[in-house]
Amino acid sequence: MAIDNFLKDSSWFQGLRTLPHFGESIRDLLSSSLAINILSLALPITLMQVYDRILGFGATTTLVWLVFGCCSAILLETVLRLARSHVSGWMAARFDHLVGVSAVERVLSTPLQVFEKDGVGVHLERIYAINTLRGFYAGQIFQVMLDLPFSFIFIATIWFLNAKLVLVPIVVITVFLSIFATFKWQFEKNRIEQGQINDRRYNFIIELLSGIHLVKSLSLEEQMLRRYDRLQASAAQSNMKVTTWSELPTNIGGLFSQFMMFGIIAVGGPAVMDGSMTLGTLTACTLLGGRALQPIQSAGGFWMRFANAKMARKQLQELAELPLEFEPGTPAFPKELEGQVKLDNVSFRYAQETPYLLQDVSISFAANSMVGISGSSAVGTTTLAYLLMGILKPESGGVYLDDYNLAHWNTSDLHGRIEYLPQNGVLFSGSIIDNIAMFNPINRAAALDAAALFGLDELVANLAQGYETMVTSQSNDTMPTGLIQKIAIARAFVIRPRILLFDKSNIAMDRESEDVFLDFFKRMKGRSTIILISNQPNLLSLCDEQYLMEGGSIIDPDDSKLMQVSGDTSHRTKGVFS
Repeated sequence: MAIDNFLKDSSWFQGLRTLPHFGESIRDLLSSSLAINILSLALPITLMQVYDRILGFGATTTLVWLVFGCCSAILLETVLRLARSHVSGWMAARFDHLVGVSAVERVLSTPLQVFEKDGVGVHLERIYAINTLRGFYAGQIFQVMLDLPFSFIFIATIWFLNAKLVLVPIVVITVFLSIFATFKWQFEKNRIEQGQINDRRYNFIIELLSGIHLVKSLSLEEQMLRRYDRLQASAAQSNMKVTTWSELPTNIGGLFSQFMMFGIIAVGGPAVMDGSMTLGTLTACTLLGGRALQPIQSAGGFWMRFANAKMARKQLQELAELPLEFEPGTPAFPKELEGQVKLDNVSFRYAQETPYLLQDVSISFAANSMVGISGSSAVGTTTLAYLLMGILKPESGGVYLDDYNLAHWNTSDLHGRIEYLPQNGVLFSGSIIDNIAMFNPINRAAALDAAALFGLDELVANLAQGYETMVTSQSNDTMPTGLIQKIAIARAFVIRPRILLFDKSNIAMDRESEDVFLDFFKRMKGRSTIILISNQPNLLSLCDEQYLMEGGSIIDPDDSKLMQVSGDTSHRTKGVFS
């Protein structure tokens, strides 16, 4: 992943060499910066010549040509600055795209248990850190590095013109940097505090908005508002402190620019009056002093905001350190699948300090069989489905599809071979047909067929734009749950799966939709392996085998006693859950 290459080296700059076209961009920036700073000498030199020679001799023609040349230099300098900004913008865009995609890929590739240890707000903050580093690497840092050496060239030019005047920029710049050295620690302290407060605030907002229905149903608006008021007050105070310190370079820089100008005038004025220095030289040194301070001022601002970059880099490192669900080089799961399912002495729990949800479970289902599992929501049926899909990894034992142990294969792309129908379907931003086809244009025809199979044509026909009706983030709350569930089920059958995991997906359906769904299962029976997690007798009656999850065990309803776990998994066995 690009994020790994970028952060592999502990230095701030080494990782940037992994970005595409980095060397060419640096050469362009260096060339433009060199030309810009050389051209910036045109105005001081022109003014010096005008005051010292042209005005005294009335050389009008020479004045015209000097003004024309100076204006051309200023225009060319402006063009080069725009070009340099364009190059920096492209560097920022490449950094943002490459590292941003890699960061989201890392989040999607981390195990589900690891992802859920941190709040969603924490992950969002980590991804948002890319914006801070983007401006830091592609903007500030290169401008400072490339322009800073010319500050010393401008100071050397002042020394060349008048050695006494060089003391003024040296003193002003020294005092300027001393102020930042004195107060920089305060900015870093406030910035770290701001990050911690924002993490808590973002997590609260996400939790609040995710559970807005529960908040309204329990009339908790006032309590939630008071809690957010306290968080927002702390965030506002922290933001005020950080903003104050971050604007210090701009506010103080203007003051020191004035000090620079009047300091040079105060020191050089007497020399002009006694004739030991010309007015043109004083004017040129005044301009050069201001130009010498500009890169130093930028460096001071960069130094002050360096805490932002350090915090952002730390957040990005935390993101890069998230473990991968599959190690690089893990072979992709085989395309062909018969549909046999087997658990061999599987044990699972979400954390070491929590009890086992599954312990020493051994059970197998033949290919193309239809198996029913009933039980309450608290006995681990959804966890069992996640294990069969490879989303969760067992603590011990093995989960097999056919003879393939999921632990040895990359199961990130099982779409079309194993599908999971949750109790509550989820739609993504896009059109209805995009949601059914999973945003793959190749599947649109099959998606329309699957939608018609589940009776979506009539429902969607009542919408103004039909299947092109756009779904938004609010649609999961505003659209009828029966329609959402039908869309989710049609999506699962765009490519006929070899294994279907049905997790109480018919709860939100009306009677007519459930009849269509029941008829579909009758036709699917014997063509795919279907594992029905349901308490509906009309669905369970279709199954070849039925199990009851109760009291921490899987019980065959036809048996009068609990059958113990068998180590031999060549045949179907009962499992024990605890």
